[in-house]
Formats: sequence, structure tokens, C-alpha cells
Amino acid sequence: MHTFCIPTKEDVSPLNKKYFDYFNDKLGIMPNLYAMLALSDTALDTYVRLQSRKQLLTIEEKEVISLVVGAFNESAYCLQSHAMIASLNGFSEQQIGQIKAGTAAFDLKYDTLARLTHSMMLNRCKPEESTLDQFFAMGYTNAHLVDVVLCIGANMISNMLTRTMNVPLDNPPEISI
Repeated sequence: MHTFCIPTKEDVSPLNKKYFDYFNDKLGIMPNLYAMLALSDTALDTYVRLQSRKQLLTIEEKEVISLVVGAFNESAYCLQSHAMIASLNGFSEQQIGQIKAGTAAFDLKYDTLARLTHSMMLNRCKPEESTLDQFFAMGYTNAHLVDVVLCIGANMISNMLTRTMNVPLDNPPEISI
């Protein structure tokens, strides 16, 4: 089996070196996912721009989507990261567990979003009509749906990369996944 090594700042392109500096300054570490993306001269920049684009979804809504996708794909790396972010944004461990299962009984809007995301994953991007109808009934718009699709896509990229390249966790888990 092929072994993948996490690159260091010295191993990457000049553009990616700037990201090593940025994340070390902001987080105190270079996340292993981002370091692996830096193996490509352009992938890390593309991914960061995709993740940081302006959109209609709140950080909490993005975390609902991220947790559902990570759980569906069994991405331990992404689940650990997004459970931590969700926790920092007010979700309890119990709520995170519900979201990973594709529901959120504690909040109707999050529940609708979790169910839509789960339905899209389960049905290969074709959600159940009733789930989509509920999404729009909750006040979400076509523009929100586009943002949901982009959020799922960004998470699929990170899930695939972390699983394919066996990216190790950044820290020991503080929140059970």
C-alpha cells in the first residue's frame, strides 16, 4: 500500500508557502488536509477560495451539511474537524450526533437541511421530492439550494482526499465522532 507523507512548508510551491504561514498564524498549525492539498500547486488555493466564498448559508447551516456529508462518507478527519467547529458554534455533542445521523430534531430548519443533505447523499444527488418541498417551505430559496450543492461538493472533495490519502487527524479527538 502506498504511504502518503504530509508535506512541510519547504516541500510546496511559493503560493502554498503563504497558506502555511497564514494557517500557522491563525490556527497555530497547518491542518493536515490543507497540507495535503498543497501537494498540488493550485488545489489548496482553489479549495480555500471555494470554502471562503460569499454565500447565503450561515456557519451553522454549513456545519449541518458538513457533518451529514462527513458521516455519510465515514470521513473521520472531516467529522473530527466539523464536530469541533460545530461545537464552537453552539451545537451540543447530542445535537452533533443527531446531525451526523441526518436529522436535527432540536431545530426544524436544521432538521430540514440535514434531511435534504442526507437525501441528496443517499440518492446520488437527487433528493426526495417531499424533502425538497420541505426545504422550500422553510423559506429556503433556489439560491440557497445552489449554496447547499456547493457546500456538499466542497465537503466531498475533503472527504475523498482525506480517505484516499489516509490523512491523519490533526489533534487527538476532543469530541467523540
